[in-house]
Amino acid sequence: MTAAEPRSSWSELPRRAFEYSSGRVIAVTRLVLAGVFFLALWVDPSQPVRASTLGYVLLFGYMLLAAALLATSWRSWWWDHRLAWPAMLADVFAFLAAVFVTEGTADDFTSPFLAFFAFLMLAATIRWDWRMTLLTGLAITGLYLLVGLFIATIEIEFDVFRFGRRVIYMLVLSLILAWFGLQRREQAIGRFVERLGDPPGEPALLDQALHYAASQSRARRAAIAWGEYEEPAVELRTRGLAAPPARLGPAEFDAETGFARDARLFDRKHGRALVGRRGQRPVAVAGPVIDPLADLCGIEVGVALPLTGLTGRGELLLCDIPGVGGDHVQVGSLIAREITAAFDRQATLALAGETALARVRDSLARDLHDSVAQSLAGASLRLEGLRAWIKAGGDPDAEIDSMKQSLREEQGHVRTLISRLRLGAEGETEVEAGGAIRTLLASLSAQWGVAAQAVPGDAPIQVSGRLAHELEQVLREAVANAVRHGNANLITATLAAANGELRLRIKDDGKGFPESDPDPRPWSIGGRIDKLGGRLSVISGPGGTTLDISIPRGTP
Repeated sequence: MTAAEPRSSWSELPRRAFEYSSGRVIAVTRLVLAGVFFLALWVDPSQPVRASTLGYVLLFGYMLLAAALLATSWRSWWWDHRLAWPAMLADVFAFLAAVFVTEGTADDFTSPFLAFFAFLMLAATIRWDWRMTLLTGLAITGLYLLVGLFIATIEIEFDVFRFGRRVIYMLVLSLILAWFGLQRREQAIGRFVERLGDPPGEPALLDQALHYAASQSRARRAAIAWGEYEEPAVELRTRGLAAPPARLGPAEFDAETGFARDARLFDRKHGRALVGRRGQRPVAVAGPVIDPLADLCGIEVGVALPLTGLTGRGELLLCDIPGVGGDHVQVGSLIAREITAAFDRQATLALAGETALARVRDSLARDLHDSVAQSLAGASLRLEGLRAWIKAGGDPDAEIDSMKQSLREEQGHVRTLISRLRLGAEGETEVEAGGAIRTLLASLSAQWGVAAQAVPGDAPIQVSGRLAHELEQVLREAVANAVRHGNANLITATLAAANGELRLRIKDDGKGFPESDPDPRPWSIGGRIDKLGGRLSVISGPGGTTLDISIPRGTP
């Protein structure tokens, strides 16, 4: 151990002793205030103004009571909480007694009015909420006024105007501190931010959450358990406990009934708990403390915090906290809220990832269906034709060369698909849609052995690379359907731009859809157009089929 370590430890002692320990802070302040005031009266020859013996006895007794309450708050969070109201009544009585024995014609600084009143109000603000702060201020002000009236009836030398001024001061201070109590609804804790680069999933997040909770609360021992709603097993992680990290099955731990329902500071041995519900100050509850997770981990005294998220639930246990008290129920609730939010974020990100993956799979499946699968089908048809041609004594060289060229073009198309998957939007460039369609139709004409033509447009149409790709895939599927299912020999495509839309018309001279088909809309083409926010209409009859497609031009 270096020389700097003891000094660092000593400098940390006040924070460790009083952080999240409002009971200790109030008890220390009470003792200091009582001791200083008693000594001030002892050395001031002009004090007490009246009832000197009784005044010394009362104030000395109050000082002893303050010392006892300090020892209690240091040793027992339970009795510190239960004695809060009796201690407040004792403080009010001591305040009124001090005013009675010191109030006279001397200046304002002799009376303990300001220091005692500020202490009472701040103690109420720290221990309870703004309503109790306001009620305490009004009650003490009223009692102070009664004491003043009583003094006025028995004493001649009494400054009524100064006393009235103090009453107004007390009312104003009561309102200010009530407002302060209204604003001070929650403790401040550090944010829980998951570490980037760690493996995703519950186990890694549980380890991070346990470290975060222990560092925020200074708990020497801790445990955290989490189970998904749809999963019977529960993941458990511990820190400083004999219970090993494990995955608990339903036979070992019942996730439905085993987790705590409310945040609480508990003592299982003595059957005590301070229970906090819906963000309110803790309420003392006596009786058996039932907590299966604490029993499993061997924890007798600690803070139990429920975790309830979008996809699961669990519990956080913190024990061996220096200066543990009622404040740790509220602080622990904030820690649990941060951890639950992290689980919700992870679930949201996982869902977003699954959705994105499903979209990629769907898009890839459509691309393979509309291009590679159709090209292979076209190659199969041409091979059948080539076999017949060879049997008839024809020269196959020209057809073989044509098929090789078609396969090279399809290979280039597959490479384009791969490049799009790798680069995404970063690899997109603008494309002249009319030229791309003419080039594709020429390739499709050779591939399927039909006449596929593009009707010239009025002007070049620039679109994004993604939209051009979608138009090409629609055209590939339309030509394949026309040849394979409609026995078409002539296919024409017309592309135009008007009123912020792209309009693509694909017409063939095939036999059309069967009359018995209630919905002639091609599912692959229809799916693409729907995802692009466009419209598709199908006109089919014995003389052929026409597809009218409208797509917003601003589609990325």
